[in-house]
Amino acid sequence: MFVTLVAAHLAAASAPGLPTNRTWDRLDGSRDARARFVQVAAELGEQTIVLDGVQWDADRFAKLARAHPDEPFVRVVREAIRRPLDLEDFLYFVDDVMVATATKTRSIWLPASRARRAGIYVHPDDVFEGGSPRRYGEKGDALETDRPRRIRRVGRAKDGEPLGPRWCRRFPNPSGRRAKLAALRRLNPSKTFHRRVWSLMRQLKRQGASVLLYSTVRDRRRGYLIWGAYSMSRKTTEAEVDAHVALLDSLRTEWDLDVPIRWRHPDGWEATVEAARLMADAYHVAFATRSGAESSNHYDGVAVDLNVFGLPRSLTLTAPDGAKRTFDLSGADEPRDLSLTPRLIEWIEEHFGMSKLREDYPHWEDALSLAKEE
Repeated sequence: MFVTLVAAHLAAASAPGLPTNRTWDRLDGSRDARARFVQVAAELGEQTIVLDGVQWDADRFAKLARAHPDEPFVRVVREAIRRPLDLEDFLYFVDDVMVATATKTRSIWLPASRARRAGIYVHPDDVFEGGSPRRYGEKGDALETDRPRRIRRVGRAKDGEPLGPRWCRRFPNPSGRRAKLAALRRLNPSKTFHRRVWSLMRQLKRQGASVLLYSTVRDRRRGYLIWGAYSMSRKTTEAEVDAHVALLDSLRTEWDLDVPIRWRHPDGWEATVEAARLMADAYHVAFATRSGAESSNHYDGVAVDLNVFGLPRSLTLTAPDGAKRTFDLSGADEPRDLSLTPRLIEWIEEHFGMSKLREDYPHWEDALSLAKEE
């Protein structure tokens, strides 16, 4: 059976949540990570776990524990799953899963956005100056582990409908790589951003990286909904919800947006927060701001959201300006993720005419277009 790092209503609250802490309740914290994988393999039983599409079971833990015994274990695991896993925090998470499911098998889903926020994946705040490193379980917050809604399987929200995942089907992004790049070509002021983005993507993919162009041009109404869902999902009291509903309704008028959503759920403030959480999950949003919702560079074709992970140990890039460089990414602690590798980001910024918004994991902007505006 697969270890599905999963969703279930584990807490007494209305939203499903895994109780978390930063203590070793089931696993032996005195042993190294490889030895703890052996322990998980022996004690996990039929429990199933799914982390960002990667399926785990006791057998997977056992195989990884045996794999490449002479290599650093963090590199062994990251190369096997092609994700920037924070190994220590991942094991704290598995420890909590084993405690919570000791008496009953439960399904647990953890998409990338949740894993990154929880510190199970390396977070930009762990890498760049000014951030506060994400440490799993440090605050003891419950971690949502329910299965996110698949956008293609939910209906389209109707005018006047309350917030929820169905709103993700309204005001959609261009679909498919060709359409996304074509939208950039039509709208981007420099008229070359789409070619530079595609050149980078093609080189990365040819060298074995996993490359996802998540979004390019975005409808302003969609940006408003993304931020609204994300910000509402973080409210914790009825007063906060009431104030935020009033703000979102006011800004919709101020920003002249025709978005016929009801921000208050008919079942009350807690249902409003839960519907916002499900909506934000459906958007795969990990970070959003009011200023971004009001004037995102996505609206003008000057920004893209680009996810690149599973980078090779050695990566060679040739830039549009003719510069060429080979990067050694073989170090044991390398995340092998474009958005989490500072020296790679800095070189791309210098030679591809792009700039990286470091605190926003996937977000890149067209520096050439932005320079012309100044």
